[in-house]
Amino acid sequence: MTLIPFQHRLALGGLALLSLLAVPAIGQEEAPPLPEDKIVVDIDAPDEDVFLIGKPNLIGEPAEHTAVGGSVLQNDFRLMPGFRVAGPSAVRHDTAAKGLGVDLGAWAMLGANGVIKGLVGGNDAALRVELRFYQSSGGDVPTLRRVYQGPSKDLRRWMHDFANQVIGVITGTYGPFGTEIAFARKHGPGHKSVYAAQMDGYGVRKVSSGQGVSMLPSFGKGSIWYTRMTKQGMFITNTRAGGRRVIGGKGITMAPSVCGERVYFASSRSGNSEIYSSNLDGTGIRRLTRSRAIDVSPTCGPSGRIAFVSDRHGSPQIFTMRNDGTNVQRVTFRGSHNQTPVWCQDPEQPLIAFSGRDGNFDIFTVNVVTQEYKRLTQGQGDNKDPAFSPDCRLIAFSSNRRGSAGVYLSGQDGVDQNLVIAGVAETVRWAR
Repeated sequence: MTLIPFQHRLALGGLALLSLLAVPAIGQEEAPPLPEDKIVVDIDAPDEDVFLIGKPNLIGEPAEHTAVGGSVLQNDFRLMPGFRVAGPSAVRHDTAAKGLGVDLGAWAMLGANGVIKGLVGGNDAALRVELRFYQSSGGDVPTLRRVYQGPSKDLRRWMHDFANQVIGVITGTYGPFGTEIAFARKHGPGHKSVYAAQMDGYGVRKVSSGQGVSMLPSFGKGSIWYTRMTKQGMFITNTRAGGRRVIGGKGITMAPSVCGERVYFASSRSGNSEIYSSNLDGTGIRRLTRSRAIDVSPTCGPSGRIAFVSDRHGSPQIFTMRNDGTNVQRVTFRGSHNQTPVWCQDPEQPLIAFSGRDGNFDIFTVNVVTQEYKRLTQGQGDNKDPAFSPDCRLIAFSSNRRGSAGVYLSGQDGVDQNLVIAGVAETVRWAR
C-alpha cells in the first residue's frame, strides 16, 4: 500500500487517511457498534450533587473592572459541571448593603449552597480585589478569603484563581480555569494555522509561524508543538523554534505529543506510518511500532503509557503501549472507525476520550479497565478531536453543528455543552 496519496489527504484533514480504512479486512470480525444514546439528564429535576453558588455583582470602583471580574467568575461556574449560578438577575435583596458580608438567609431562599462576594478598588496600575467565599454551613465566617493586588491586566487571572480555589474547597480538586487550549483553523485556500486561547475562549491568537498548512497542535515543555507542511515537506516544529524544522525526515512526519523529555509522533520514514519518539531537539529517534498497518495519533497517558490509532485488526481502533513500544494492547472493541484518542491524566480515572464514526463522527469515552463506553454527542453534526482538562472534569472538542460551529466544552456525561470559541476548528488540545 503506497502512502503518497495519503500525504495529500493529511494536508487537508490531518487524519483523513484513516477514513480509507473503515472497512474491516477480509477475515476480520466486525466490531459491535458504538453506544447509540447519550445519557439524558432532566435539568429541572432536583439534584443533590449540584452546588448552587450565589454570585452577586462585585462592588467598588472602577466599574469596568467590577463588571469584568464578576462576569469571569460567573462564567467559570457556568462552565463547570456540578455547579449552577444564581447571578445578579436572580437576587431580590440588597447585596451591597453588607459590603463583603453576606445575608445567608436571603440566599437560602434562592437555594444557594454558597456565595461569593467581592470588592474592587484602586486603578489600572494598582488594582486591589478582595474576594470572599461563604458556605451556607459556615455562617458569617468566610470559608475562603483572598486579596489580589497588581495591574488590572491580571484581573482575569485572579478571578480564575479564586474560582479554582473555591472548586477545590468544595470538591477537593483544584479547577482548570486559566489553562489554555490550542486548535487548528483554515483561513483561506491552502492556508491553515494553529491558534491558542484560554479555555473559556478568551484571547484567541495565532501561534504558528509561516505560510502554508500548520495543524495537529499539542502542548509540551512551555511550547505549542505542531505539524507544518510546506513545499519542502512535512515536519514538526514548535512555537519556540518559530516554525523552523525540529523533527523531519522523508515521507510524512506529524502529530507530535510531548511526554516527559521525549516527543512522540507518526512518520512514514520506513515506508509505512509508524509511531516514533525522539529527544526534544529531534535527535535520538526510536521506532516504537512495527506492523504492516497504519499507526498514527500518539498521545501521552499517565504512568508512561501511550495511546495511538492503528488499523492492524482491520479497522481504525485505539491501542495503548508502554512508552518504549512494548505491551501493545487494543482498547476499543466497538465501532468501525475510532480515532484521535486522548487520555485523562488522573490515574484514578482510566479514561480515554476519542472520536468514533457511526454516520457522523461523535465523542465517546472508554474506561480502559472496565470497557464501559459513554457517548457525549449525538445528532449534532460532526464532533471530533476531544481533549481532557487537567482535572478531567471537562472535555473540549470541535464541532461543525449547523449554525454554531466551534470549540465546545462538556462534562464527562455530555450534559451542558457550551460553545467557547466560535468558528471552524479542528484537532483541539488542552495544556496539561
